[in-house]
Amino acid sequence: MNVEITGRHVVITPAIRTYVLKRLRKFVKILGEDISFHVIINVQKVRQTAEILLKSKSLDLAGKGQTDDMYASIIRAIDKLERQALKHKSKKIEGKRQRAKETSVAVKSGTRRPSTRSRASNTGGIQEEEAYRKPMTVEEAVIELNQSDYPFIVFRNSETGIVNVLYRRKDSSLGLIRT
Repeated sequence: MNVEITGRHVVITPAIRTYVLKRLRKFVKILGEDISFHVIINVQKVRQTAEILLKSKSLDLAGKGQTDDMYASIIRAIDKLERQALKHKSKKIEGKRQRAKETSVAVKSGTRRPSTRSRASNTGGIQEEEAYRKPMTVEEAVIELNQSDYPFIVFRNSETGIVNVLYRRKDSSLGLIRT
């Protein structure tokens, strides 16, 4: 954490410096160690402003507080920065959750029954198909397998919640694999 404090029309006392440093420590927990701050404290007659610029490798934020008390101005600016940083962090976390959810759905794509739409992919003749994710009983899977041209069907058993594979054997009987 790198902090630079600039005073305009005011001398930065050690008390102001330690107060600002103490308040900015919470950003290390939110955004990590690799952040830098530029704090600008300005005094004009009765109006006292504190402007804080935060820079990290993933974002740049700014917060400004203006009151007739220097410490209150610093608190306002830090509160504005904190709200922005938490909003950014929650968006980042939500994006990771969405990507994880999408990849888990892609991994579970075998649990869906095939639909009529299909397309050839660019990976050398591999046929890729979209499918539904409705859990079904073994009886429903047998009906689905008999209606399709595929030699097997992967489905989530609605009674047990376990992924099963129903397949046609070479002697035309059906086999069931429970995972």
